[in-house]
Amino acid sequence: MSMSLAAAAANCRCSCVVFVGNIAFHASEKELRDACELIGPIRSLRLAADPATGKRKGYAFVEYPDDETARSACRNLNGHDLRGRELRVGLAGRHYRRRARGDNEPVGLEDAIHAASLVSGTPPLDTVTRFLAARSTRELRDMATALESDGPDTLKLLKEHVPGLAAIMELVGHLLDMAAADEVAEEAKNKKRVAAAAESNNDDHRDKLRKVEDGGFKGKVEVSAAAVTCF
Repeated sequence: MSMSLAAAAANCRCSCVVFVGNIAFHASEKELRDACELIGPIRSLRLAADPATGKRKGYAFVEYPDDETARSACRNLNGHDLRGRELRVGLAGRHYRRRARGDNEPVGLEDAIHAASLVSGTPPLDTVTRFLAARSTRELRDMATALESDGPDTLKLLKEHVPGLAAIMELVGHLLDMAAADEVAEEAKNKKRVAAAAESNNDDHRDKLRKVEDGGFKGKVEVSAAAVTCF
C-alpha cells in the first residue's frame, strides 16, 4: 500500500463486533464460542436465526472487549476450520457508514482500505485496493465464484503460484462479509422501524377508543339506555 492508503488503514476506526460467516449448521454454539475465544475473551455471541422458524442462518456476531482484539480475530480466525468449513471473519460495523449499499454500487475506497487493513500478511498493492474499491458487491461475488469454480485444490495451487492472489482473495472475502453484515444490520433496523410504527399505530388506536369511551359514544349509549321505558 502507498503511504496515503497505509495511513488511512492505520486510522481506520473499527468495531468491537465481528461478523463470523460460513458456520457449519451442525456446529454447536459452544464450538463456535471456543473457536472465537482462541483469540481472547468475548463479551457476547449471537447466532443469527430466522425469527419465524428459529432456523440458523449460518453466521453470527461476536463482541470482543476492544477494537484491537476484534481486528486480531479478523486476521487470525478468518479461515479457521470448524466442522469442515472455513470461517469467514470480518468487522461487523464501520462507524463511517451505516447504510447497506446495493449489489450494483461500488464498495468504495473507505471499505476497501478497511478490508485491506484486515488482510493477514502483506496486503494487496495500492492499485489492487483501488481497483476493488470501484467494483460492486455483485462483481466481487462473481470474481470469488469464478476463482472457486474449479474446486479448492485448484484454488490452493493458484494461491501458491500467483503472487498476491491469496491476499486479493482475502480482501475480497472481507469486503463480501462486510456487505453481508451491513445488510443484516439494515434488515434489523427496518424490522425495528416497522415494529415501532406498528406500536405507534396501536397507541393511536387505543387513544381514539379511549376518547370515544370517555366523552362520546359510551356516554351516549348509557344515556340512551336510561331513557328507554320498559313495558
